[in-house]
Amino acid sequence: MSRALANTVLVSALAAPLVFAACNEDEIETDAGVTASLSLTPSVAGQGQTLNVRMSSVNSRFAFGDTELDLGAGINVQSVTVEDGFSAVALVSVDPDAELGLRDAVIEIEGVRNNLTDAFEVRADSILNIEPNNGKMGEVLDVAIVGSGTDWEDGYSWLDLGRGIRVRDFQVLSPTLATANLIIRADARPGPRDVVVETGPNFVTLHEGFTVDRSMISCDFQPEVGYQGETKDFTITCLDTDWGPDTRIEFWDSTGLNRDIAVTTMTALDGENMFGRIRLSNAAFVGMRDVYITNGDEAVLLPDAFEVLDAPPRLDNVAVSLLFDIQRQIDNSSGELIEQVRGQAAFVVPLDPPCGAASPPGDGPMPYDINGVFPIPPPPDPVDCPSPQTVPAGDFVYFDSDENSVPLARTINNTTGQVVYVGQNLTLDDYRFNKLYDLRTEGEPDGIPELVLERVQPTVPADYYLLTPNLYGSYAQSRLDDFNYTWTPAETYPDAIFITQISATLAVNGEPGFAGSIPWDDGDHTYTPAELTQLEPGPVTFLLVSVIEGPFFGLPFSTIQTNQSSSQLLTFGRMVLE
Repeated sequence: MSRALANTVLVSALAAPLVFAACNEDEIETDAGVTASLSLTPSVAGQGQTLNVRMSSVNSRFAFGDTELDLGAGINVQSVTVEDGFSAVALVSVDPDAELGLRDAVIEIEGVRNNLTDAFEVRADSILNIEPNNGKMGEVLDVAIVGSGTDWEDGYSWLDLGRGIRVRDFQVLSPTLATANLIIRADARPGPRDVVVETGPNFVTLHEGFTVDRSMISCDFQPEVGYQGETKDFTITCLDTDWGPDTRIEFWDSTGLNRDIAVTTMTALDGENMFGRIRLSNAAFVGMRDVYITNGDEAVLLPDAFEVLDAPPRLDNVAVSLLFDIQRQIDNSSGELIEQVRGQAAFVVPLDPPCGAASPPGDGPMPYDINGVFPIPPPPDPVDCPSPQTVPAGDFVYFDSDENSVPLARTINNTTGQVVYVGQNLTLDDYRFNKLYDLRTEGEPDGIPELVLERVQPTVPADYYLLTPNLYGSYAQSRLDDFNYTWTPAETYPDAIFITQISATLAVNGEPGFAGSIPWDDGDHTYTPAELTQLEPGPVTFLLVSVIEGPFFGLPFSTIQTNQSSSQLLTFGRMVLE
């Protein structure tokens, strides 16, 4: 928010809620017998309110230091400021008991009285003010909205100024005070329009309270189109702007800022001309983009100024993502083992340029048969990244072994358009232990051809089950006693690994953490009070998992030959630390 707007909001909120309403324009008779066209904006106020009333003239008439406004009994005109011959602003206070209804206004200029009949109205109902109350076509600006008798609620109330003006952001600061960021499209209809604040079924309307100026901030962005993955030089030419080295350029889709187009260089030649270079992600969202330009308090939106065109994915840069797992959950009510087998495959083009940060590495239990207590690193800050392109490989792909074949059906994500192959209703009969499955594709024209990648998807060496304790019925474990657990060996050595952990809250700092171990896979292990007392009491999750990794591999025509799949059998249950 600009400093001027912030001051407007503060003064308005401290003095009393301001009111702007419809302007009233009449043909008026002057004492000199001269007919002139004058108007007041707003022409409505509420009892007990303070507001700025703008006086406008179609001719240059207002005189510096010799212009006055009289709105009758109960309304105090505190000051009048003449901006130029065509406009002046009066600071007006309405008494709490001022008479309701229409009243005449008198504008006196250099001793000449101009009488406006029924030019101003005092009301008692909920009304509002917006400041500033005008903007240019193509402009982006912040406004303050102040109400009287309103009950606005953040997230439930919203502002509407009609077609051509987009409310990018609306924040309610109090039941009678809000701010908004407005985007006035370059093709917005000029002239006055109603301002409406809706709160559920209730709304407050300021008739003709905001004016779209006929003047326009005009800019041209070139080029008009670009393909996914391209690097493009651009130029921006504007009129009546003042760009500088701190100017920012963003690309927006229908939901707002989209970071899949990056401005790599930008130079402002002068206040109206810029040039630079942009880089489109190879997975940039296809469609029209608005170009949003800001420099300090100045902002311009160029609607539908750039279009991203679809580019076919590069088959020489395709990675393969595979998944084949078993997940088991011990039902806390019955002790029943709930089992899910998941199989999945996708052929993905990695994002270029890369996007997002890798998760920070975490500590873990080392070496075998020794426990430890470790913090869980916080996740990286979220980044708005595009969804990578995927390449189809037919209607089905298959995991094949010497004992069975597991079909994965083609599915399409309705949100991202990505093609993923997913196993349907898989059971333990589909998952054969101690295998290296082949990946077989049916083939797709202009996609992944028919092929077989041999021995790329592993499965864990053997099944295992938790024997003791019985983790259901909110099983309770004292932190002052050993927690001993037993299982049927998972036969993980020497090729796979077996891990257990108790996920909880660390007593030392209240942050997420866990007690973990890589026990010998001999079916018996213990967490001691020394570890358990480092965890906060309360509900926790106990997890056991065997994991195995497969070999590195790649598609024969792809430069990416470092794909590696893994498989796990995960079992988790819940208990309570006391």
